[in-house]
Amino acid sequence: MIKRGEIYLVNFGKKYNSEFGKVRPALVVQNDVANRNIDKVDFKGVSVIPLTTFISGGNLRVSIEKRDQLEAISEICINELCTLDLSRIYLDKKLTFLNKEEQKEVDMKLQLHLGLM
Repeated sequence: MIKRGEIYLVNFGKKYNSEFGKVRPALVVQNDVANRNIDKVDFKGVSVIPLTTFISGGNLRVSIEKRDQLEAISEICINELCTLDLSRIYLDKKLTFLNKEEQKEVDMKLQLHLGLM
């Protein structure tokens, strides 16, 4: 079962205009109630945020150090939040997970991006 805060390899498909494309790491941001029940529903969408190794910083990026199976220093691109079908997530390719400080920063920046603060 996937969990909020885990980073997996995800197939974003073919790049379209400014959208992220290709297979790349992504952070699961969907709540764990939905994650636990995903096999019980018809729509198997999972909310994720892609990572990039193009480091630019800014108010809507969270830096993640290389660790576990995450092969390079990366940034979580908060403003690229999207929902994809579960089949696009390589469940056997969990790369790492966020620590409490990183999760707190993602949550704060996600609230900022969504206009909730």
